[in-house]
Parts: sequence; structure tokens; C-alpha cells
Amino acid sequence: MMKRRNLLKLGGGSLALAGLGLAASRPAAASSASSASAADFVWSRAAADALVGQPFWLNHPELGAVGLTLEAVSGTPAATAPAAAGATRSEQFSLLFVGPRGQQAGQGSYELDHERIGRFTLLLVPAAPRPGASVYRSDFNLLA
Repeated sequence: MMKRRNLLKLGGGSLALAGLGLAASRPAAASSASSASAADFVWSRAAADALVGQPFWLNHPELGAVGLTLEAVSGTPAATAPAAAGATRSEQFSLLFVGPRGQQAGQGSYELDHERIGRFTLLLVPAAPRPGASVYRSDFNLLA
């Protein structure tokens, strides 16, 4: 039996690859997502809007694979006017994920899987729970 510390030293960020049962608890389509490249996906408000309503899998060290749905994207779209010389533009938005109530994860950086994007890491913050659901928020401030 491998100790958690040794697993992390070996690059245990990918728990599914370590044989801890995450891949077996996901549908086949989601488990094939790990072959997709998250490096090819570029976050933006428009890209996030296109993902609303789609399923994601949160890979939690104790809870296992937790299904989440991207419910909404809020915030302001990037300015379309050109920035003044030397000025920095930013695009700020938040993702709102909804998952099962009985599997509440605490605030932290977690690996998520998506069928098209692949595996990536997001900081999730628990938001106000709803009856029968856990809600998480992830905030973005992208400099352009």
C-alpha cells in the first residue's frame, strides 16, 4: 500500500492514473478526457459561456470523482474598445458550478475533467448551498 506522501512525490496529482478508482467511477466519455490537452483551451468569458450546462468531474482526494455542472457565468465581458497606450485591460468573470449536496468539497485547488477541455486545475470556493445541491464559484481576472 502506497502512502499518500509517496503518491504525491510521484506526481499523484492525477489520482485516476494512480489506480485509486476515479477513472472507474466516471463515464467512459469523461475518462477519455484526460487524453485531451487542457493546454489547447484558452479561458475567456466567451469560452466559459459556451460551456454553460455541460458536465465536469471534480477529482477530490477523499470524495473521489464528483459530478459538477457549470450552471452560469457572471461578470463583465472584455472591453471591445482598444486600450490606451501602456494600459492593461482585464476580463473579470466567475464560474458557478452545481454538484450533489452530500459531497461538499472545501475551498481549494482541484483537478477537474471535461470531455472537450481535458484535465485542468481550478480554485473552487464553496458558495451558498441550495436545497439538495452544493454550489462552487471560481473567479477569473484575466489580463489582456
